Amino acid sequence: MTRERLRDAPVRIVPWLVRRRRAVLGAALVLALAGAFFSVRLYGDLRANVEELLPESAPSVVAARELGPRLHTVTHLSVVLQGERGDALERLADDLAARLRRLPTSMVQSVEYRVDEQEAFLRRYGALYLSLADIRTLQARLDTRVAWEKRRQNPLLALVDEGEPDAPPALDLGGVEGKYQEAAGVLARFRNGYFQTPDGRLLVLLVRPPESASGHATNKALLDQVRAEVAALEPRRYDPAAVVGYDGEVADLVEEQEALASDLVSSTAVVLVLVLAALWTYFRRWTALLAISGALAVGCAVTFGASWFLVGHLNANTAFLGSIVVGNGINVSIIVTARYLEERRGGASIDDAILRAWRDTLAPTFVAAFSAALAYLSLAVTDFRGFSQFGVIGGMGMALCWVTAYALLPPLLVTLDRRSRRTSVAPHRPLVGAVACAVLARGAGAVRVASALLACAAVAAVALYPGDPIQYDLSKLRAARSDRSGSMHWGHKVDEVFRAYLTPIVLRAETAPELDRVVAALEARRRALGPDDPIREIRSLATVVPAEQEEKLPALRRLREGLTDARLAQLEPGLRGKVLALRPPPDLRAVTARDVPSQLILPLTERDGTLGRVALVFPRTLGPLDARLLRRMTDLVRGSIADAGARAQAVGQSLLFDDIAAAIWRDGPRATLVAFLAVCALVVLVFRRAAPVLLVLGALVVGVLWLVGAAAAARVKVNFLNFVTLPITFGIGVDYAVNVVQRWRAEGAGSLGRVLRETGGAVALCSATTVIGYASLLAADNRALRGFGLLASLGEVACLAAALLALPAAILLRSPRERL
Repeated sequence: MTRERLRDAPVRIVPWLVRRRRAVLGAALVLALAGAFFSVRLYGDLRANVEELLPESAPSVVAARELGPRLHTVTHLSVVLQGERGDALERLADDLAARLRRLPTSMVQSVEYRVDEQEAFLRRYGALYLSLADIRTLQARLDTRVAWEKRRQNPLLALVDEGEPDAPPALDLGGVEGKYQEAAGVLARFRNGYFQTPDGRLLVLLVRPPESASGHATNKALLDQVRAEVAALEPRRYDPAAVVGYDGEVADLVEEQEALASDLVSSTAVVLVLVLAALWTYFRRWTALLAISGALAVGCAVTFGASWFLVGHLNANTAFLGSIVVGNGINVSIIVTARYLEERRGGASIDDAILRAWRDTLAPTFVAAFSAALAYLSLAVTDFRGFSQFGVIGGMGMALCWVTAYALLPPLLVTLDRRSRRTSVAPHRPLVGAVACAVLARGAGAVRVASALLACAAVAAVALYPGDPIQYDLSKLRAARSDRSGSMHWGHKVDEVFRAYLTPIVLRAETAPELDRVVAALEARRRALGPDDPIREIRSLATVVPAEQEEKLPALRRLREGLTDARLAQLEPGLRGKVLALRPPPDLRAVTARDVPSQLILPLTERDGTLGRVALVFPRTLGPLDARLLRRMTDLVRGSIADAGARAQAVGQSLLFDDIAAAIWRDGPRATLVAFLAVCALVVLVFRRAAPVLLVLGALVVGVLWLVGAAAAARVKVNFLNFVTLPITFGIGVDYAVNVVQRWRAEGAGSLGRVLRETGGAVALCSATTVIGYASLLAADNRALRGFGLLASLGEVACLAAALLALPAAILLRSPRERL
């Protein structure tokens, strides 16, 4: 199509849209209703779990999908009882456990809150967990002591010249006691056999579902049922100070999902109110508000309705694209409507004004909107679903909002203005543009110097950024209320009780020998790390069912025969108790898997009953997993699988978080580069001349540099959400520079002041609505969303300042005779 035909297109299209406005608006209404219907379905499937952000091919996602149906769950719901009277909390726990155990097995697999079973098992079989070497060491020391006692009691000893030793040889337990009494020490920490602190103020019940469910509905049903059972018992009847809280993977997922849903409502309300207020403040004309709102509503409805077919659900990253698409997608309608009203103020008729506005804004808004669309779509080239789905929906939203603006604004503006009794257009008060002109008139050179210095400072801030820029601590990305009164708050209470991280990494191999090789490789890597070893315990069938039992049983029987009651009575009380704890029972027999307490053996058993192919790796930490621990755990586990050459998989939170960090590092820079190149290509394609291209891209680079520098100076860490700020800022930030340069070129020399007052004001309004879309996330309780909203808002302000100050200052350097 030739340029002449392109220029003549509005003459043909706009009158047709106006003549057929009833059919056009009717078709738009049908599309909007259909889109709204499917949008409701899209928002009805909100998935807050972080697994939804990773690609389907991520090792942790593959492992979770394949191992989930085969293994018993290691996730749980912690029910935390807090009060002043320990005995009352114990009675409450007994009654609550009884009620929970009566719930269907499809909801609750087990309830754990006492250590009776483990204590009984340890008393009966604990000696079998001593190594054969340690049993022989104890026997040798016992034999030495017995020989000494016999010699001391021998009446003929005085006739022997050797004499009697001054003191008995110590029955030294050496490292044996420390190595093998750890389990007994852990159990002894709990008060009265409950999962309870020694002071009795905290007591925990672990409720395990039958399977690891990542869906909100299943976990919420369990949590709601447990809450109902707690409420039915009226905890304050037991202890007036009783408070009940919830933690664990079940509570975490439900809490984050509900926080996202709540934040979604609040941010949407903020966007609608503030955007309408900004539009009214600028236009002060209800016909303009209705036209802009109508075109935007159709664009958004079609966007999210189509997203139901393309994506099918929302995740933690895409949940708030509604606010963002509204704030960004409205820009096109604002520019067109502002130009329409400008033409009306100049005396043009309704038809001529809409034709000129359509024609004169088409090219710059196309560049702006499709630059934003390309920037969003650049995220779709990644495998990380937190980026790709965000990019697909956002890019489609920018394109469709541009299409609906140019298809619907002519019929809407014509229909509304012809029905309006108000025939005049109020004079425009270009506050933002006037301020920009005043600043540039007083010191354009100072603006150029300040812009350059800020850009240099930004580069220095990035170069001097200390430490790791990735945010691994996901607790800092969760809802703030979680730390105040939610699952994170109660998680600290659980840590007080257990003093250990409860959720392990699960290892599964195809065969038992392969698992043994992996565990051996893991142990070798742990020894090499020494004190930096991040693992507390590796639990497998080989550790819960003792080895060498055929050799140990005769040795233990002989050891018991030597530890008679009469001999124990001769020991000092402290030593007597330690030796008694190690003395085997008279009816000792070999341990089988059936003897092991269910809390220990069930997680090691596959659903089909197979044993020996599963191991649990427990981190040596409390609270959130930090960056160093995440990396060491991942390297240890996956490196050991590679070392062993085994067919094995591992699943766990540390592996999941490390995969997220790897995806950000792999996909983030690629998406950012693609976004920048796509925007550059589009700008070059439209302007086709070096001077305007350099002006537009220069303003964009300056604005992005300011943003990155501010983030680096504030020590902002990159996470799975805020990384998208950079590529989308390329697309949205170029919007403002394009509109200013295009209007200045169209108006000709000497028009810069008028362009800044007219187009600059509209650009500022576009930026204000976009900032509102981002800043609405500051009202969210989720700290990841707050951080993203703040960073994206700063990007908008930086790009607007670059377009209205740095860019005109550069134009004045090139064309000093421009009038302000």
